[in-house]
Amino acid sequence: ENLRKSPGTMYAFCFTIPYGFILALGGFVGFVVKGSKMSLLAGGGSGAAMMILGTLSISNYNKKKSYFMYNFLSFGVTTYVSVAMGFRFFKTRDIFPAGMTFLLSIAMDTFLAYRLAVPMPPKKESAD
Repeated sequence: ENLRKSPGTMYAFCFTIPYGFILALGGFVGFVVKGSKMSLLAGGGSGAAMMILGTLSISNYNKKKSYFMYNFLSFGVTTYVSVAMGFRFFKTRDIFPAGMTFLLSIAMDTFLAYRLAVPMPPKKESAD
């Protein structure tokens, strides 16, 4: 059996929670290293939102309910981060953190757009 899964066969929450953790960690590091409260608020806030949305999505998945709304809201948060960090990157030309966050967010936006257009089926009943 092939244990590798392509992104086309993965649920959005498989990526939203790690992406949210990366955003939150980046916000925390920005605060610790540069004393940036804005970094803590923006990175921590958007990261926490993504982790919460991912967790709610898993909860609905386990209840065999729709998680489309959580994917849609995740797409909105990620689009906001993409735009904000894109503007910052094109203004400052700083590869890190703006450029890397912009690229990561564009990749996440692309995946979420795909997942919204081609949703994964709900969890199936187990064949116990």
